[in-house]
Amino acid sequence: MQEWEPYVQYGMLRVRETSCCGEYEWCCEGGLYFVLRHNGEGYEATPRRRYADARPVWEALIRTHRHTFSR
Repeated sequence: MQEWEPYVQYGMLRVRETSCCGEYEWCCEGGLYFVLRHNGEGYEATPRRRYADARPVWEALIRTHRHTFSR
């Protein structure tokens, strides 16, 4: 289970990758990496980490992510 906290912008946000449906975004800000998601009211982020520590979080989310589209 991943930890999520309210997203607070600290610098220039750069989105590096987006999941297939756009639910998750792999981001960099101030040299630290994290995953961003919209929760319906605002944005939440995983804790910011160095690339080597944050990348496995992104890969695990993408590997297990199952999004169902509403029609």
